[in-house]
Amino acid sequence: MTQQLNELLQELEIEIEHTLYALIDLELEENYAAMNTRFAQLLTKVQAAQLIDYKLDVLVEPEAFATETCILLQSLLEAKARPNKRHRLLTHRMILKIWLRKNQRFTKEFLPQMF
Repeated sequence: MTQQLNELLQELEIEIEHTLYALIDLELEENYAAMNTRFAQLLTKVQAAQLIDYKLDVLVEPEAFATETCILLQSLLEAKARPNKRHRLLTHRMILKIWLRKNQRFTKEFLPQMF
């Protein structure tokens, strides 16, 4: 059972990394609708792995996971901790902004090109 779980988490890590790079490309293209769709699909997979619940609450300790999974989970925690004006719902866009800015490749290669 443990080996199956490890394999599932490794596959999830790869999926998170691929999605991250796809989201960076979509950000550069300013294709926000596609970004939200891809990110929602990723969150569904993270929820299926029982790392988060349907309210986007993190159910595990982020540091116990591989790099990209850890950064994603930390981004969720950070987004939920930020004060929301007028009790707005937490949106995918808010989480994406935090997650992309935590990624080294995005901040060093792509963010400077946007200005």
